[in-house]
Amino acid sequence: MNAITAAAVRAASAASAMHDTGLPIATRLGAFVADTSAAELPASIVALAKDRLLDCLATGIAARKLAVPAVARAFCGDARGPASLIGHDDRLPAEDAAFVNATLVNGCTHDDFLAKSHAGAVAVPAALAVGEAHGASGREMLAAIVVGYDVCARAWLGGPDMLPRFRASGVAGAVGAAAAAARVEGLNAEQAANALGLACMFASGFGAGFHAGTMDVKLNVGWAARSGVSAARLAACGATSAPRVFEGPSGFFEAFANGAQHAAAAVHLLGERYLIEDTVYKERPVCIFVQTPVELAHRLVRDQGIAPASIARVRIRAPLATLTNPGYQNVAPFATQLQARISARFTVAATLLGRPVGSYKYFDQVDDAEVLALAERIELLPPGESMQEVWVELQCSDGRSFDTRGFEMDHLTPTGEKTIAKYHRLTDGLPAAPVQRLFDTVMSLEHLADVRALGAQLRAI
Repeated sequence: MNAITAAAVRAASAASAMHDTGLPIATRLGAFVADTSAAELPASIVALAKDRLLDCLATGIAARKLAVPAVARAFCGDARGPASLIGHDDRLPAEDAAFVNATLVNGCTHDDFLAKSHAGAVAVPAALAVGEAHGASGREMLAAIVVGYDVCARAWLGGPDMLPRFRASGVAGAVGAAAAAARVEGLNAEQAANALGLACMFASGFGAGFHAGTMDVKLNVGWAARSGVSAARLAACGATSAPRVFEGPSGFFEAFANGAQHAAAAVHLLGERYLIEDTVYKERPVCIFVQTPVELAHRLVRDQGIAPASIARVRIRAPLATLTNPGYQNVAPFATQLQARISARFTVAATLLGRPVGSYKYFDQVDDAEVLALAERIELLPPGESMQEVWVELQCSDGRSFDTRGFEMDHLTPTGEKTIAKYHRLTDGLPAAPVQRLFDTVMSLEHLADVRALGAQLRAI
């Protein structure tokens, strides 16, 4: 089961409160960001950082021709700078490159997920952009990725009630991006704390676009990465932020989560346990909250040999946070791909009918008549008290009934083998030589003297 649950937040909050040092959260997080060294990280954490980087670059490459990154690039105009764009022979200022690359990584809805945020989509573009601007080493970039994921998760852990009113990727994500950027920027602990505080001030985002299927929610991820890079660079220039910006009166947790009662969870086991370990990845290019219903539906049809034509009715029960996640309950007609890819009814119906839901291109068919007809027979039930599992039941026209259940995202624990297979799947059809060079560079990133060599390879894809 994914380790970061509501119960885990409460436990972490209580445990950390018992060991409160009295130092502001920003101070403690800033010291963690400044002091984390790749040379001192456990080998398993370094390997995870490389896997997460590989996965993010793969999803970015797959999205290089999509509309949202094109809009983001057009916004940047004629600006030129040192930072590369994934899959484009183009270089921009660091803030702009982070913005565009984040929309690429998040573009296909296929990127990883941690503590309710698309952590990779904000941390990796921020680390890469600032790393290229400074000629950072591969080791420095790996450390930046680790702290970016970690702080992104912690920003949500301290204020979990920000959901569903606000969007964690835009709110906590800006803080995670600032952590990654601050680490590569080489900020000291005080400067890094200021960068995180500035990112708290710049944070924004909510979920209306998931109902409408519009670009704003994708651009929000890009803007979070851009805000994080801007915050780190402002701190390097001497900008300051409130010391108790997270937990204080009128601070981040009060503003976004209606209170700081969980604030201590943001620093629980800080530096002792790296939260990048809790990251899940996506097998399919659909919303993280429909991944489990889709997987359970797939297993029922496969394991029970159920003929799609015999399915009369489907019932799905999921935790309240999933049921109320913006877009989960979307119904036809679907104006855009995004509306369909985050709809439990559409994605489960498509899965039951054997549609290729693992392919981004399939979702161009939002008017698939058979899928829409079955989707109308799918009922989303309210959850039971304290429900943590997802339950899917198929009722057949001959009276038979089949059901299964599972914890959310249990099947999405990444391994090196899964990540590598996904990388090759998403880069299939591209010239083999640059794809292999990029893979080899990422897998040996700790030995790379200057990440600008990685950027050059990304431009050549």
